[in-house]
Amino acid sequence: MSSDQSGDDEGEATLENQLKSMYERYRRQHLEDELEAVATTMEETLLQQSIAETFFGESIDIDNNVKTAVEATVEKLEAGEYDAVESELDDLSTKVDRADTRVTNRIQQFRIDRQDTATAMRRLNERVERIDGTQLRALESLLDDWNWKEEVYVESNETFAERREAAAQYGKDMKMVFETLKEQLFGVYEDTELRPLVNDLLDDDRLRLGDLTPKERQQLADSDLANYIELKLS
Repeated sequence: MSSDQSGDDEGEATLENQLKSMYERYRRQHLEDELEAVATTMEETLLQQSIAETFFGESIDIDNNVKTAVEATVEKLEAGEYDAVESELDDLSTKVDRADTRVTNRIQQFRIDRQDTATAMRRLNERVERIDGTQLRALESLLDDWNWKEEVYVESNETFAERREAAAQYGKDMKMVFETLKEQLFGVYEDTELRPLVNDLLDDDRLRLGDLTPKERQQLADSDLANYIELKLS
């Protein structure tokens, strides 16, 4: 074999190795990007689960197998098992999206319920002027915008454990604000005959007017709660 032919073969082999190396780098980067998106969705789903528990007092089940599968796939990527990751990624993404949709939809319903109550509270307060209206408007805005990520994804929360703790605290803070404003608005009925009815309203129970006695209906009609009930039923 001539030296020129040998040099050409070595050059082709070198080019082939370079292309293969470039492909592997591209493949790894692509899988990393795809898996990072899946892992981020999984994390946000778990964070909203924490908020649901501490703010709304609701437990939303998430299949632990899905979270475990995400962790296992990340380990495979780090180990260079690209074929395995590639074969699992689509199914894993579908499962994570399904969990995220379920949690997001439940959160949406809880949030709308609270927002409806906050709106009715604000409109009632505009009539009775019992508390600072700016606080109620701020509460409505928080429930409407639902920018919980701004409170959780901050520089000081470097780990998932820290972010999950921050999410739980955000839920607790929102609950405290919501309950405090309700008590300030309706606490005036403490130790009155209307208090049991107020408790039903505060617990978001549907108030059945047909179940009330004539005296209770008259008491409601004579109180500023009549406006609130009208708003709740509208």
